[in-house]
Amino acid sequence: MSLSFEPDLDHARRRSGLAHRILVKLKTIGSEDQYDDELAKLCTDVADLWGAQLVFGEILNRFLEESDQWDSIGDDFVDMLSSVEHISWHIDSIKKPLATIAEYSYSQSDSVNNLKHE
Repeated sequence: MSLSFEPDLDHARRRSGLAHRILVKLKTIGSEDQYDDELAKLCTDVADLWGAQLVFGEILNRFLEESDQWDSIGDDFVDMLSSVEHISWHIDSIKKPLATIAEYSYSQSDSVNNLKHE
């Protein structure tokens, strides 16, 4: 197994770009400032979950395609465990912001629908 301590700047840029796109979309359609804290958490967690699943896929592919010694298989499973723990943390973190923004979204939908019927 090859250890790399170099930052993956491309991956970091894609993650931050995704978080920014989510933020811009929701702010552009009128997300109120009072939801900014939840929105920040949501954007960060979604982008990190997306990035973490890519990393998990790379580790799984390395295990399936390259690892043929028990020590490298053990390393792959430890890396998978670390990735799963990272994903688990973001899953726990994202639940409240998802629920809050979903409720807000439905309330805005109801407001718009009520205006159309008046």
